[in-house]
Amino acid sequence: MSGRRTTRAAVTADLASAFASWLADYEATHATGTAETVTMYVEAHLLPFFGAFDRFTPASIGDYMRERIQVVTRSTLRKELSALRQFFAWCVEHGTHGLPVVPPLPKAGHPGVRAKNARRPSGTARQETEVKRLLVAMPERSRRTGEFVRPFFTLLWETGLRESTLLALRSPEHYKKGARRLFISRDIDKARFERWVPLTAAARAALDRVCPRAPGLLFEGIDQATLRQSLEAAARAAGVKGALSPYDLRHSRASQLANSGAPLAGVAFLLGHKHLSTTSLYVHTNEKAAVEALGAVMPRARAPRPVARAGGHSGGHKARRASANEGT
Repeated sequence: MSGRRTTRAAVTADLASAFASWLADYEATHATGTAETVTMYVEAHLLPFFGAFDRFTPASIGDYMRERIQVVTRSTLRKELSALRQFFAWCVEHGTHGLPVVPPLPKAGHPGVRAKNARRPSGTARQETEVKRLLVAMPERSRRTGEFVRPFFTLLWETGLRESTLLALRSPEHYKKGARRLFISRDIDKARFERWVPLTAAARAALDRVCPRAPGLLFEGIDQATLRQSLEAAARAAGVKGALSPYDLRHSRASQLANSGAPLAGVAFLLGHKHLSTTSLYVHTNEKAAVEALGAVMPRARAPRPVARAGGHSGGHKARRASANEGT
């Protein structure tokens, strides 16, 4: 295991077709739900990461394990590696040899390995002004690879969608230039929540900027290393302190939406949460919410009567009468 971050290569036709053939055989012998999950592992993670048969090396598999364990549970990663082993076995049966052995996960408790029930690192909620400064400071394209980065982060902020979902968006399946909604299919959503997501004007502009003329990925060629490097560089340029990741933008957007007073059901739909209990984790207690809650259940106080000005006959007379009445 090298300990370095692996740079992704372009997906070759032979690996893509091999995965497609294996998945066709897999669907014929497994339950529909299981086959759909394995298909998602392949299309969203394994195929984009490795790209070609010659990328299957012990070092690259180790890099894949280290990267994925930071964002998924051990149980999920174990299933992904199991799918990769089954694919390798299928390849051997069909005459492809020389593939490496997929190692098991290290035991929980080893350095860099989360325990089975450990909580994922929580995101850092950033203020909207900080995010706006980041986007202004970020170049349109990555200086390292030339790929679109500002449209990606603009879309991430405007929609609150997951990084993996955005990287899997294709045209025209998910978006056509000029559309007002974005289609999220089951195969690119972590929760397998198929839906049409309404778009802001800024989100539509970002999508139109990257929408290819020919069918294909909207953010083709971009990888997570490029995204993180671009975000870190923009943070330095904008003077935004502290560690920052693409997930922090989703977390910040989710927190903003959840605390805006909007219905949680609508916020959950946008974020891709099937359960409101997940969305409620982004709601933070605050004094403003407390005042609004009290105002919803307490009747309005009656306005006090105007105090009569001293020296006026009519006002003095009314005041003396009111005083006499109070005395009785």
